[in-house]
Amino acid sequence: MKSLRQVLADCTDPQLEQIAHIWAVGNPPAKGWAYYPGRLEQGMRDLIATRFAWEHFSPDERRLLYTILGPSARNWAVRNELPKKVDLSAARYKAALESLKRRALVLEVLAKIQGNQLVDHRMGFYSYGDARKLPIEAADILYVPTEIATYLYTVGREFFLPQPERTKITFEKILTPLYQSELDELSRRYGIELDGSYYSRTDYRSMLAASLVQPEATLYALQQLDAQTHNLFSLLCERDGKLSVQAIREFTSFDDATLATMFHTLAQYAIAFDTFLDEAHVLYVPFDIYKNLKEAPTQSSASVGLVSCAAPSVVRPGDTITLDDLATIIGTVYQQDIEPTKVGTVPKRIAAKIEPLLRGKPRTEFMNQEENVYLETLFTIAQELGLIQLSRSVSLPPPSGRDIKQRYEPGPTLEQWSHMGPAEQIRRLLQLWINSTRWGDIVGANFRDWYAGYVDPKAVRGSLITHIRAGLAREWYTVASLVQLIRGQDPFVLRPRQRGIPSLGYRKASELRQHWDTCDKEIVIGSLSSSFFELGMVALGYQEADALEAEKYFNPEAFTLTELGATVLSGEAQSYSSTPSSPLSNGHRSLVVQPSFELLLLQPDLLTLYSLLPFAQVNQVGVVSRLTLTRESVLRAIAIGMPIEQILQLLEERSQKGVPQNVAYTLRDWAKLYKGATISQIVLLEVTSEAVANEICTSVKLQEFGLRRLGPCAIATSSDVNLQDLRRALDKLGIAVRISTDTGVTARVAPTNVKVITGGRRR
Repeated sequence: MKSLRQVLADCTDPQLEQIAHIWAVGNPPAKGWAYYPGRLEQGMRDLIATRFAWEHFSPDERRLLYTILGPSARNWAVRNELPKKVDLSAARYKAALESLKRRALVLEVLAKIQGNQLVDHRMGFYSYGDARKLPIEAADILYVPTEIATYLYTVGREFFLPQPERTKITFEKILTPLYQSELDELSRRYGIELDGSYYSRTDYRSMLAASLVQPEATLYALQQLDAQTHNLFSLLCERDGKLSVQAIREFTSFDDATLATMFHTLAQYAIAFDTFLDEAHVLYVPFDIYKNLKEAPTQSSASVGLVSCAAPSVVRPGDTITLDDLATIIGTVYQQDIEPTKVGTVPKRIAAKIEPLLRGKPRTEFMNQEENVYLETLFTIAQELGLIQLSRSVSLPPPSGRDIKQRYEPGPTLEQWSHMGPAEQIRRLLQLWINSTRWGDIVGANFRDWYAGYVDPKAVRGSLITHIRAGLAREWYTVASLVQLIRGQDPFVLRPRQRGIPSLGYRKASELRQHWDTCDKEIVIGSLSSSFFELGMVALGYQEADALEAEKYFNPEAFTLTELGATVLSGEAQSYSSTPSSPLSNGHRSLVVQPSFELLLLQPDLLTLYSLLPFAQVNQVGVVSRLTLTRESVLRAIAIGMPIEQILQLLEERSQKGVPQNVAYTLRDWAKLYKGATISQIVLLEVTSEAVANEICTSVKLQEFGLRRLGPCAIATSSDVNLQDLRRALDKLGIAVRISTDTGVTARVAPTNVKVITGGRRR
């Protein structure tokens, strides 16, 4: 008996093309089907393709083919006995058989049979039971290639056996034949993932079916489909959830290969299936899915776009509050020693001094609604951008053994950041905000908590940016249209993880719809009016006359994209390598140095602001920034390597009227007060004589160790030197070495000319 692959190999190219057409496999490859028999075979081993093939069979061919396949699925029949079983005239029988043979569906072979059983030791067919007592006879048998026999027989049962109409059985019943792997694949298509709990196949199938019959599941599936397949499903629903394939051909003018592809897609999402009903090939929506779709509350369609509106009477102008607050944080790092607590937060006594300088709205954690975490958010942002960093923890040697605590210091990218323009800085912050789980937003004024912890911030922010990007700068739009545009017809748009909970899934949708306006909607509005606004992306409009009062909070009714926001979203932000536009570049200096030691930046000027932060104390950063020169701030700048002349030169270059004489004199006087010290750890070599010290310091072989003379018999080198390498180098010069610690414990005893002491010495 031949396999399907062997059968196809014996066919001519025209025969292969006819087979592919009948089974709706698709257009032939460039070289023809003969070069791709595996692809054709795979296409035939499919129920949807088999139903298209059955459409091409005449009633006589269907009866003959189903008889060969047999109710017992033997898939063979003795040729001489077959005419009696099919109840066809000789002419009709002969015509049907020849047609099936031409299509390579029925093959004939001389085989051995024993009673009603096939005997073929090469193919593994053995007789059993009472048939083993009967003689073995040779007979011509007709059979169907094994690889497609099951598919043909399954479709044949839809013709010849009475069974419940598939268009009226429950969705769970439709899923019953699926294997566990197929159920898992269906779950993944809908974003439903197992949570590690054990479910029997029956329980899992019931749970999955109960979730997927919800109208929200169908709407989610439709969003994943291409336009043609989506339209086909819509056509089905308009025709009461059922339509013959012939009618679909007439409506769409698609060929069978295209329709088969669309049927497969619908079946993969389990929202529509094909079957034979009264010998007609039909496509149908499972009745409980169709019923739920029809009975679902009417949802307003997603807005065509943002809805324009008149300019509001009360406006909160766009302002780069986050940029200003980051500059404030960096200024405090320059001017204070900030050592984080054991849990990594800023000490409360220091936080209490910094928070009044910040302009961003307070944030609270989900589990702690009383403590403001905005300051910690800014420190986290600054660290992630490399604007600040923690110094290395230094351990002192014995006997103290204490650690010098870590403290914040300027980071490796601060210099690069200070030379960026506002658009490039905002672009980087925006990307960080989208993906951050530690950068919190506030919620709207009408927020009522309902599983808010399940909302995915990335989904909220991504949707917000996607839809606002379509707006025009300086054009006002309603917030209501933005919220409706984000929601669309999917209540899970902000909760992809909740959609995927197996025990709830889409069954939670109706309850979610009830709470959307007081929970998810308010989260979207809060993100718009807090972080997105504070990045300078939008201006906000209100109806209430007192909306801008600090002690009150109202939801905005309108918004407009700022020019800065439009630049950032259009991808036209300046390159980080370019210098930001500064008033200094066009001859208009923004800095005023007052005799009272106050520095005023009369307009936003990031380049000048960041140049002042190392030696000036921040009082306010905003449209107009105020800083103060103090003795402590100037001395701290000198301590990090900024000479007083450099400070004065910078002030002179950037100020409108130069540096007042009293300020210059005082700054120089403060600089004279600077007293510095460096604490370092060294390795000390104590030698037996001054002559040995001279020999060591002048040796070319020891130059790589960076030795320096401290006294007649004392030499120092860096603490990170490899002591074993140093000892071997000294040994080669004939200098014996022993290594000891501050406690006097000798690590190696030998005739000594040199004593190497490990540990620190202060100078």
